[in-house]
Amino acid sequence: MGWYVKQRGLMRPVLAGALFLSGWGTAFGADDPEVDRWFARHSEAVWRPLAEKWEPVKALMTSPVENLHLPLAYHVNGQVKAMLRAKKAQIFLDGLIFAEGVSVELLTEDGHSDGQLTAEGCLFDRKAKQGYCEGLVSMVKSGDRLKGRGMYFSIEEQFIKILADCEIRTKRIRNNFGRIL
Repeated sequence: MGWYVKQRGLMRPVLAGALFLSGWGTAFGADDPEVDRWFARHSEAVWRPLAEKWEPVKALMTSPVENLHLPLAYHVNGQVKAMLRAKKAQIFLDGLIFAEGVSVELLTEDGHSDGQLTAEGCLFDRKAKQGYCEGLVSMVKSGDRLKGRGMYFSIEEQFIKILADCEIRTKRIRNNFGRIL
């Protein structure tokens, strides 16, 4: 009976792997409009305008401040929602902030740390509460870690998009996820 339980325990992962390799695995989400909508909600058109401003704004950074600490967003109760810390930064009259050595701490409504975004360089639009980052980037939240190169993020929509070389480490997926044997 012990052998049967072991064989039965392998059946589900082996079947899932076989279905995936035969093409069924990609078909499950391929025609799902909800999946398509979710992936399309932050297309390149959303973050491209900030990316195009990167070089011109960086060139205008002629008198940066050092060790900037600046709240970026607030919860409805008045508590800080996102706090920008930058080694060097310049704030422009149109609401843009260009910063280097960036850390954005995300906070809960009661002031506890809820995550942290880091980037080598970031262009942040205070009015839209959106940012575009170049260079190495990372995000840590609830034990999950994302890192890569380049990032678009929206504080209001609680969304980030790593643009290249993305690595995800999470504890939300069971340990045997993806294992066939």
